[in-house]
Amino acid sequence: MNMNSNQTIRPSDIKGHASWLSVVKCYLKCQKVMNTKLAKLNLTTAQHELLMNINHKPGSSQQQISDRLLVVKSNTSALLKKLQLRGLIERRNGVQDARVHHLYLTLAGENKLNQSMAVQIEVIQAMTAVMSDDEIATNLELMDRVYNSLKKIK
Repeated sequence: MNMNSNQTIRPSDIKGHASWLSVVKCYLKCQKVMNTKLAKLNLTTAQHELLMNINHKPGSSQQQISDRLLVVKSNTSALLKKLQLRGLIERRNGVQDARVHHLYLTLAGENKLNQSMAVQIEVIQAMTAVMSDDEIATNLELMDRVYNSLKKIK
């Protein structure tokens, strides 16, 4: 790119802009589809993620869940409170420290998670149905490289 110092570089002037934009569009569309479908189950994507994490590691503390999701503890707290009021999770006091609450899915939570996981599976299958196995593997390798490159930005 040959520009003098008086010219402003726009994102569209950058190599790979169209590719970057395509990734962003796909991500946003995926989020919109997930949110629309999960709303029919009276869930948000964040609530679905919490249910999945509690299911994956039953007995996790709120702090452990927050760390895995990379969200602020207060945000996690508000979401967990809503899930508890709906009877989808339960908090049990810790044996060694009663201030620590361990999180578990209730039977209703397990049923809700099964429904929401079916939505996630449907979305993943729709995304990958248009790719060959080699393309899926290539996409994974590329996105891992991009992710690792972005991690280096401070």
